[in-house]
Amino acid sequence: SKSSDDILKCASLQKGLILAAIDLVNAFSKTGGYIVYSTCSISVAENEAVVDYALHKRDVKVVPCGLEFGCPGFTHFGEHQFHTSLVHARRFYPHAHNLDGFFVAKLKKL
Repeated sequence: SKSSDDILKCASLQKGLILAAIDLVNAFSKTGGYIVYSTCSISVAENEAVVDYALHKRDVKVVPCGLEFGCPGFTHFGEHQFHTSLVHARRFYPHAHNLDGFFVAKLKKL
């Protein structure tokens, strides 16, 4: 299990990684400039907060990921408000989906 400090350190690293991935993708490539961000975590700090950060820092949007199961990503959590497009992300919970907990978001570079 992770401590709060561990989660914040991971989230900081993940913010840098997602921005680097976005910067490496060509929006005009044959594959369309897509990035899939996925974690084996259900922590909002490592998931919606990281994607929301990328939405504010780069010209990308969250698009449907093509998974018809799972729960929608959060657009708000506690006092935090996230971009409304995060409903296209998917959360998976061990108790609900008989899987390890994880998160998936598909982003398109504009």
